[in-house]
Amino acid sequence: MIAYADSFDVVLSRINANIINPAIEFAFIVATVIFLWGVFQFIRGADNEIKRQEGKDHMLWGLVGFLIMFGVFGIITILSNTIGVTGLTVNQKQQTFTPPAIQTLQTPK
Repeated sequence: MIAYADSFDVVLSRINANIINPAIEFAFIVATVIFLWGVFQFIRGADNEIKRQEGKDHMLWGLVGFLIMFGVFGIITILSNTIGVTGLTVNQKQQTFTPPAIQTLQTPK
């Protein structure tokens, strides 16, 4: 059995893909849920000032969460570009869209 060490770029890419990216995605989901819950509370409690204020607070904290996560993404991007590490992205899966060809579309008769 032969052991070998990965390069610094490979180690950072693996840490980013397996730890940091899932944490960022989870935080975005949490911020979205908190924001939408605030919208729901604000609309549902339209006649109650306390409920409206709670909804506003949740919407505000949801937006703060979004801003923090965008900041984290920006800091990671700046640091990876500064030290020259390639391959650090938020989503490492290639996103492609291939529209269907015009000839394969069927029109209803």
